Amino acid sequence: MSDAATDPRARKQATRAAAGTLVLAAVALAVLGGIGSSWAFADPADARLPASLTWLRLLDTSPPLTSLPKGPVLARAQQRGELRVGVRRYPRPAPPESPTPPEPDAFDATLARQLADSLGLKLKLVGLAAEEREAALRDGRIDLLVAGVADAAAPQPGIAAAKGSYDSGRGQVVALRRGRVQDEAALRGASVCVGEGSGYAGAVAQRYGAQPRSYPSSVHAASAFMAGECAALADDGEVLQRLMRNEEWRFYKTLAQGLPLGSDATVRLAEGDAVSRDYVAAALRRWHSDGTLEKARSARAGNLQFEITLLKDGLVCHS
Repeated sequence: MSDAATDPRARKQATRAAAGTLVLAAVALAVLGGIGSSWAFADPADARLPASLTWLRLLDTSPPLTSLPKGPVLARAQQRGELRVGVRRYPRPAPPESPTPPEPDAFDATLARQLADSLGLKLKLVGLAAEEREAALRDGRIDLLVAGVADAAAPQPGIAAAKGSYDSGRGQVVALRRGRVQDEAALRGASVCVGEGSGYAGAVAQRYGAQPRSYPSSVHAASAFMAGECAALADDGEVLQRLMRNEEWRFYKTLAQGLPLGSDATVRLAEGDAVSRDYVAAALRRWHSDGTLEKARSARAGNLQFEITLLKDGLVCHS
């Protein structure tokens, strides 16, 4: 038997230690219970969050967005009662005889809606081609630009980015099972299809020495890959995992997974307005912490799976 079991003094000390532990545990539970009851899920959506995200929200001591100051850019939007947000746009798959006009990117639009709602403003989405986005910011046609990763090679005088990325996740690279690219090493110098504004373009170039080839959207990139324009395709892992479960994707295999984003997808605004930039950064933190980002990513994966599946057998075109 141990000394603690036979020595009355040792038993007494052990009993006191156990009692102290129980007291501390009770206090901790009371404090946490008070926190939980004081929050009481003011936002009904909080009750549907995963447990890990719910606790993050409970422990979030940042001030509500409505209490944060707004700089000149957002103040002008408040005065007109409308937030103008530039986003990517492209046509969706459609029958060859009935092509569709370009529409805003749904993922960009979801964040734009969140930003407008946080300000209590109407939202005006402005679909912009890549070559006109920066000019639209500089001349005031839009207040904010939500269009994925900026082209780091192009100078952007007069434009600032709010701190933080509005995307997350891990990428995946796929290729033909019997193609010339059979492993990660063979990606060096190989062409890889990516959607315009994708953070995986820089990632495949930096990690594998591949040559990313940009297309107007993930659907365009997948279409080009299936047509043989690139040796591989890089996109969000959730998107590609869903596609690889489809029968028509049995000819492809995964080359790499767990690929981190090479660059941040940022919200951009006119340079010099640090107050509005800080507000947007706070909104991005909330976008991450309250579960909205994960819901938007899941919706994007489902939409892309549906749109890319429509491309099979040439039933639709994607101009």
